[in-house]
Formats: sequence, C-alpha cells, structure tokens
Amino acid sequence: MKKKIKILFFGLGSIGQRHLSNTVKLLKNNVEISAFRKIKKKFIIPKKGKKLSGDIEKKFNIKLFDNINQIKNKDVDIIFITNPSSLHLKTILKLKKLKNKYIFIEKPLDSSLNLINKFNVLINKNNLRIFVGYNLRFHSCVIKLLEILNKNKMGRIYQSTFYYGDDLRKWHIYEDYTKSYASKKNLGGGIVLSSIHEFDLMINIFKKTKFISSHNAKVSNLKMDVEDFSISNFENEIFGQKILSTVNLNCFQRNKERYIKILFENGEIYADLIEYEVRVKKNETIKKFKFKKENNLMYLNELKFFLNLVIKNKKIPNKFNHLNAIKSLQLALKVKKLI
Repeated sequence: MKKKIKILFFGLGSIGQRHLSNTVKLLKNNVEISAFRKIKKKFIIPKKGKKLSGDIEKKFNIKLFDNINQIKNKDVDIIFITNPSSLHLKTILKLKKLKNKYIFIEKPLDSSLNLINKFNVLINKNNLRIFVGYNLRFHSCVIKLLEILNKNKMGRIYQSTFYYGDDLRKWHIYEDYTKSYASKKNLGGGIVLSSIHEFDLMINIFKKTKFISSHNAKVSNLKMDVEDFSISNFENEIFGQKILSTVNLNCFQRNKERYIKILFENGEIYADLIEYEVRVKKNETIKKFKFKKENNLMYLNELKFFLNLVIKNKKIPNKFNHLNAIKSLQLALKVKKLI
C-alpha cells in the first residue's frame, strides 16, 4: 500500500483553502491533512456569489493541532504556510524539530526582512526545502508573453508597464474587508505587498532590475491603515538592452484590471491577465492569443509543479525558492521605502 503524503497547514483562509482543495484534487486519497489553528473558523470559503457554508475540518477530515510543540517530524511531509504575511517566518522559526521537509510559503516570503538571517540558519541546518508560491508565473498569458519575448523578434524594447487595479471590498466577499490582512499594516497589508506579484514578474521577465523611484499613498476612503496606491519606476536589462519599467498598483478601482504591456521598436505585447488574452501588434498586423478563462488553473499548475518536485525528492530551483523570494521582497520594501 502506497504511503500517504502528510500535509500540515498553517492558515486556512481563502488561499489556504484553495491550496488544500487543489492538493486533495491532485493527490486524491493519497494524502492526510492536518492543521495548526488558533482562529477556528470552520466554514468553507465559497466561490463568488455563494454564501458561507459547511465545515472545512469535517469535509477534509483534518487532524487539528493547537500546540506547535505537539507536531513531530513523523507527522508531516509538506508544510503549507498560508497565514498572514507578517507571520510567515515567525511560524517557520517555531518548527525547529522538523527536518528534511518541503515548505510551501504563499507569497510574499514575509512582510519584512527582520528574521531572514535566523530563517536562513534554520532551513540550512534542518534541510528545509522552500518553495514560494507566485501563482501568476503559471498564468497562461504570462507563459505566452515569455515565449514571444524570448524569440526576440520585435526589435529593441523601450518600456514596460505592470498594472493591477482592483476593489479591496470585492477581494473576499465573505469577510469584512476592514478586518482582512490586506487592510492592516501589522499583518503585512497594503497594495505593495498584497500585489508583490508584479515585482516578482518583472524580476523574472527582465532578470536585472534597478529601483529608481516610488510614490505610495492612501488616497481613497477605504478603511485601512496602509497604502492603497503605489507607482514605482525601474531600470531593467534584457538582451543587453536597458529599458524603463513602471509598476502601477491600487486597491480602490471599481473595474478590475491586470495587465503587462511591453513597447518595442516594431510594436507591442499586451497581456490581459483578467480576460486571458495576449495581443501582439507588430508593424501593422495584430495577432491575438486567447486562453481558457479559468482562474484556478494556474493554481493547479503551480501545485502540480511543486508536488512533482516533492514526489521526485528534488531540490527547489532557485527561480522558485526563498532566494528568488528575497529579491522580490527586498524590491517591494524599497518601493514602500522601508529599507
């Protein structure tokens, strides 16, 4: 009989439940789920338009831990860190007994770099393999954009824009947005860290990134104690060319937009991450690539990639581990003018 994979969750909010559901979908009966819980909200978080219902613990037969010291090495193979950003590294540093484990940390790595040295010591000492979840890397439009860009057939690159605008009140329809992590400074909130995806994408598309300037502000009437708007400028390098990039973020926009736009000597690439469409304009011709509009697909593909590494007992590539995540966090903290 095949040994079941034992998975431990810290945090079963929206993203925690998504990863839990997808993991069970992928591994089927070959998994045992446990969770460390302090806030014991048992409801199952619904899809948009549906009400809270059910019992997450019963649905997935979750074994509960209420004392971190109860967790033994034999109890777990994989750990998911899906609690608020400011608790990520604090949580891992409490797992000193665990060795030779895979840890999936939902982005960002943390909300600060204060504990990074202790974190590095622990993961090296205990052989903990870290994967940081940036689901937009697995978005069909991002993959297509990279494919086109790497062919280098659009002429000199001039400028790029990474844009995300959305309404914080619509992020999690089941909860009061004023109590969410995104609206609270002490939980690692604010649009910069909540949407660190854009910085991560820029770093991994263009490789070399130099921070130039930023402006962050609280401009709307949203009830939050942290920035709801940010615009920042960077100098990037690709194919030996230096280009200018802008990251423009807000969480008060009524109509959701998320796109990457790259301007070239001979045209442009526009990747619409909401409508799942990439438009390539070259000289006078326009070519469109449309993809299945299914938001959960990128999360599933991200987990397939991660679980394949676990099952084959492979190291996490630098592009997906804590080393890459430190780069994006450092950049975000520079944008926020915290370092």
